[in-house]
Amino acid sequence: MEYILLGLALAFNILIVLWKFRRGRQADAILDASLLTLVAYAFSGSTALLIIGTIASVFVSVYLIFNPVTFNVKS
Repeated sequence: MEYILLGLALAFNILIVLWKFRRGRQADAILDASLLTLVAYAFSGSTALLIIGTIASVFVSVYLIFNPVTFNVKS
């Protein structure tokens, strides 16, 4: 059961990242992809922690849809 939940959360998160790239929101998409990679690396020792981290990453991705991040870089 937990593998199905992890698979659904991961697929949903990847679809959100792809949606952001297609909409020209590269900063959000890169932040989401980096967060997902960091969660997968940090919680890879335990299936339960990996599920919790992936679901948390989904909520952050959805939050960033409505509150996009911007990086103001001045040269």
